[in-house]
Amino acid sequence: MVAADPIFRSRHWTVVVMTAFVLVSSQCGNAPTSEGPRLAPTQPNRTSPLAESMRQLDAELVDFRTRFLDVGGEWQGAAFTEYDLNDLAPTDSSMFVDGYQALAIAFEKRIADFNAHPSDDSYSMVVSGCISCHQKACPGPLERIAKRKLP
Repeated sequence: MVAADPIFRSRHWTVVVMTAFVLVSSQCGNAPTSEGPRLAPTQPNRTSPLAESMRQLDAELVDFRTRFLDVGGEWQGAAFTEYDLNDLAPTDSSMFVDGYQALAIAFEKRIADFNAHPSDDSYSMVVSGCISCHQKACPGPLERIAKRKLP
């Protein structure tokens, strides 16, 4: 009887254990999902209406700057989305620093000026408006905003 042989049982057990190990380890990290891999969010914080408007404006700044540099100074058709920044809820109350309302109104005027007369100067005024407000209320994006300046 071969099955009673201790060496055979030992080898058989080793093969069974190794096969199970290979099958289990090959499935690690490959849990079937229809969504694909889970990634950390680009913006880990809760998105408020004010933060969402800032991200949209930043995307427009990037787009207009790129178009301006690629086309050699042509602003035709460029217009920022206009927001009532005093009406949008912030991520938290720390955004409401002294002077925020005045800064928001001044920024909205810079957007309106650019939309009425898009130019290098009015674009630069929008960027400086971003910097002015963020220096006072939310300094985190200042480095990013600085990259929106025209050369």
